[in-house]
Amino acid sequence: MNKMMQAIAVIAPNGKILGADEHFFQHFYHREVDRELLEKFIQEAENGRTVSYAIVKQKNGQNDVYVQATALYNKEGNLQAVVATYQYEPFIDMRLTSSIASLASEFTFILSAEGEITYVSPTAQYVLKCTEEVCSHELFSFVHHEDIPLLMEKLHTIYATKEKETTVDCRWRTNEGRFIWIHMHAHPLLNEQNEIEHVIVVAKDITKWKCCEEALAKLKHFDSLTDIPNRFYFESYVQHMIQQKRPFALCYIDFDKIKWINDRFSYQAGDFFLQEAVRRIQQHLQKEDFFSRIGGDEFVIVLHDVNKETIVTRMEHLLQSFVEPFRYKEHVIQSSLSVGVTFFPQDGMDLDTLLKQADQALCYAKERGKGYHFYHPQQNRKTMIEQELPLALLNNQFYLCYQPKVSLDNEAIMGVEALMRWTHPTLGAISPLEFIPIAEKNGFIFEITTWVLKEACQQVKQWQTHFPTLKLAVNLSPFLLNRKEFVTHVKNILQHTQFPPNYLILEITESGLMENIETGKHILTQLKQIGIQVAIDDFGTGFSSLAYIRNLPVSLLKIDRSFIRDITDNSKDATIVDTIIHLAKSLDLQVLAEGVERDDQVSLLQKMDCDFAQGFYFSQSLEAEKLLQWLEQHNQSKEALH
Repeated sequence: MNKMMQAIAVIAPNGKILGADEHFFQHFYHREVDRELLEKFIQEAENGRTVSYAIVKQKNGQNDVYVQATALYNKEGNLQAVVATYQYEPFIDMRLTSSIASLASEFTFILSAEGEITYVSPTAQYVLKCTEEVCSHELFSFVHHEDIPLLMEKLHTIYATKEKETTVDCRWRTNEGRFIWIHMHAHPLLNEQNEIEHVIVVAKDITKWKCCEEALAKLKHFDSLTDIPNRFYFESYVQHMIQQKRPFALCYIDFDKIKWINDRFSYQAGDFFLQEAVRRIQQHLQKEDFFSRIGGDEFVIVLHDVNKETIVTRMEHLLQSFVEPFRYKEHVIQSSLSVGVTFFPQDGMDLDTLLKQADQALCYAKERGKGYHFYHPQQNRKTMIEQELPLALLNNQFYLCYQPKVSLDNEAIMGVEALMRWTHPTLGAISPLEFIPIAEKNGFIFEITTWVLKEACQQVKQWQTHFPTLKLAVNLSPFLLNRKEFVTHVKNILQHTQFPPNYLILEITESGLMENIETGKHILTQLKQIGIQVAIDDFGTGFSSLAYIRNLPVSLLKIDRSFIRDITDNSKDATIVDTIIHLAKSLDLQVLAEGVERDDQVSLLQKMDCDFAQGFYFSQSLEAEKLLQWLEQHNQSKEALH
């Protein structure tokens, strides 16, 4: 404990503490007080004497506490309060008792019932360089003009509502002409009629704390290396712009060679480059532009001017500024930058979408060696599909359609083929021809296929209540022929959905099977042992032969639509189809024709003894609810004919 530390308290004539600084409450408020000495203390102060007593006696090894006091009187000459200074050492010069802790940082003010200042502590008088009378009449002349409304509102509230206490931070001008931050704590003193007699205000200089607060705020909102706004500040800024529906352009900037600079020279060189690169960009910014560092070498400019022609000109100037090399010590560093640009609200309505779009435009610019590029949905379609595909399942963007397969012998429904569909919120409908190859490339095809199997088995199982012989066909990616655990997953799905294995057909393309023939044969054999049928899809487009396929666990061939399309007009196509059908029959394989669209195709395929067909002639692929309606209508029309 610092023995010379002082504390201040304002005490009512009845001994009640009206106000005090933090030192008083921390070190003196809870000490045991000699009540007789305290009463004598107040009595003598009331008589106008400046007194000093050790009113808190030594106990359990604690030090005595010494107190000086000054009495405060109202205009009628009645005692209002006693302002006391506490410390652990005796006061040296009793003539100093007219001051109230002039060495302390707290200021004390006492206001009358009418709001006039009746007392100003010597500390406040010294710091603000004023007399008590001047302060009484010109209180707000010392307050910063921006803070006057808030201070007036707080004082009005405490007089109007008689709140127990209120606080306010505001800036006061000192005798040196500078402004300091003051934290003011005020509470009213009420009489027996519950009327305000006085308002006690204890104020403390918190300038250093405010400086620390500002420094912390800067650390929170600004990048320490470049001194520009950081990602947190950027996100707050853009979210506010979006809420205000103010159009803007988002320019995503990436500096080339930053990793090379760090590795070739040093991280200090990399930091120097980033600082200099930021300075060059800042030379081309306008007052309303917002420039931020959101990652290691990732920067963003938010432009309020969304005119494309203007932005093109500004981007050209920006790129030109990086033609001149950077010089670090004896080294010469040459680096350029790439920029991806997207617009709110034209391209996206939220920050995440805009950042993704700007990043895609940036990648497009880097891949093509262009300095900048404006986001365009179609040009960045593949990149978006790659990024969004793993999330499509989680976001319920996938759904299934079903295309019926019909027996050419009696037009009975043999089964349905489950076909996957994807509706993207931005890109719209995405064809399986686009996303399946990407899913196969990035390894996501396993999750997609198991999802399709589960969903389709559950759906067809429901239909089998009314259509008990209905079979389900699902496409099998050749990439899954290298996944030994796939068979186990199929078993689990069949068990979970209670779907009969002998009503499931897994279709694999001819070319895909030939590329994975060894592992494929093993997995297909395991599937057949479960009871699942295997079909060769798009047959005739690959390089296999029926003689080779006869050694595989296959039960159905699907003739590719390219042979069916001109079967009635092209004799060569007709001969190929007829040959496939008869050779397949000799190997005890069933045959299905794909892409059947006309009545004459159906008639010719029936003459060739083809087993099944599917295509627009019967029905296009339909969502579950519509497919069920089609199944019911088809059965009704068939029954009517017979």
